[in-house]
Amino acid sequence: MELVFFFGSFLLLLVMRCPVAFSMLLSSFGFMLLKGDISLLIIPERITISLDSFPLLAVPFFIVAGSIMNKVGIARRIFDFALSLFGHFKAGLAHVNVIASMIFAGMSGSAFADAAGLGAVEIKAMVDEGYDRDFSAAVTAVSSCIGPVIPPSVVMVLYGVMAQVSIGELFAAGFIPGIFMGIFMMIMIYTLAVSGKITCPRRERQPLRVVFKKTKAAFFPLLAPVFILGAILLGIATPTEAGVIATIFSIVLGLIYGTLKWKTVGDILEESVLTTGRIMFIIAAASVFGWLVTIEQVAVILYNSIQIITTQKWLILLFVNVILLFLGCFIEGLAIMIISVPALIPIMNALQVDLVHFGVILIITIMIGLITPPVGMTLYIVSGLAKTKIEKVVRRVLPFYLPMIFTLLITTYWDKMVLLIPKLLFRH
Repeated sequence: MELVFFFGSFLLLLVMRCPVAFSMLLSSFGFMLLKGDISLLIIPERITISLDSFPLLAVPFFIVAGSIMNKVGIARRIFDFALSLFGHFKAGLAHVNVIASMIFAGMSGSAFADAAGLGAVEIKAMVDEGYDRDFSAAVTAVSSCIGPVIPPSVVMVLYGVMAQVSIGELFAAGFIPGIFMGIFMMIMIYTLAVSGKITCPRRERQPLRVVFKKTKAAFFPLLAPVFILGAILLGIATPTEAGVIATIFSIVLGLIYGTLKWKTVGDILEESVLTTGRIMFIIAAASVFGWLVTIEQVAVILYNSIQIITTQKWLILLFVNVILLFLGCFIEGLAIMIISVPALIPIMNALQVDLVHFGVILIITIMIGLITPPVGMTLYIVSGLAKTKIEKVVRRVLPFYLPMIFTLLITTYWDKMVLLIPKLLFRH
């Protein structure tokens, strides 16, 4: 009965549009009062413990780095570089949108940074070229979901802290699924273009001198993923230290290009502090919620309930994916992670699923949630940038659920693909 109240009150508060952090704290507080045998001092204790984490320092650094890259024009340079190489293909600008997001993913680590920064450039370029405004927004929304899958990734850092797994291994595990996701999206774009479902103006092939000029302009930004990820994967720096490297690198680029102004610095810091504060508040609130989920053995109850239906590993994984995708329709991605990790990690251990592998599965489902109404946050960002209605964007997004779900299924059932790079680099 108490657990029904616990989860029921949490979901009710979410439906009433109460912020996620307050929903978790209030439902946890009410549950403790109802139980009567849990000290309320647990709340400040768990909050303090959850935020006392060195790996979490990577979060504000990557957020600052992503914000700087957006403000100083790095996103524009990456887009122009990709455009010079691939813009002449059929539906070229749409393909460039995906490729630029894949490159930018190696620097920002955030779907929102990709959608808000690179997205503004991409949507304007596509609309100016003659692409449908709603389709331009849709491609931007789905391509931004690649950001947290290809490392570095803020979401991977948070999962690594919660699940107590190597963040370096998580970063390595995201490479191949992230690349697959981008390739499958481009196949869908090509299919839509060939079938005549989208209007796709053709661009002339750029002369070599233009390609060289754009490559030269984007040379240093293209080196960013090499420095950031190389430092982590070669063991030179921890993910937290790599966040510092990313921030310093983006500042240096801003100074070199002369686009980092004092006014810009103020905007960057304000935006980064607000974003970091929001994330940390959610983590603090979720630590109490997650602790209660653990001590009440919700994972055991859930696992026993699933086993009544089936004991097949592949069916259980499919069932977990469906639940996570359903939650993504109504709950913010970070909240899903914080709620599900304490409950699902013991189940994954019982099924002998590698926790690094499961982390990538979880992150992909969360990314799909970003483009799933009614709560899909990325949809609201791109519809605002494109100045169009979210309902129109959703209709254009529908075909892209197919490559996203296909990527999720491959990631779920082909663990050797996901763990190939982590095993080569970390598990000799």
